[in-house]
Amino acid sequence: PFHSVSTTDDLANVSDVLVCKPSEMAFYSIPKLMIRRVGDHEQKSALRAAELGDGTLEARTVREIMKNVHVFLDSPQVLINMNKSIEKNNDIEIYQGLEIAVKRALDRANEHNA
Repeated sequence: PFHSVSTTDDLANVSDVLVCKPSEMAFYSIPKLMIRRVGDHEQKSALRAAELGDGTLEARTVREIMKNVHVFLDSPQVLINMNKSIEKNNDIEIYQGLEIAVKRALDRANEHNA
């Protein structure tokens, strides 16, 4: 049932850039080229990735997408900086939100049952 998630996990480990709409994918620890969102609720995911330094702002047209692709190809420092941001974000556990939430829930349950 979760084949697409596990496949994305596998591919992210061997990819240089993830091209995606700003959805749950915005929280993968890989440089991201954010393309046009489907719903307005996804706008904040693209903004957050840009704030964290691991993704672009939303590219809403093919021209904007290709401009970003050329930036990646012509200026490798951009991807290097995104990867440095990912390392920094990982050090402060930005990408471990689910793990932290589950741990807190289990801790609360254990306190309640004690």
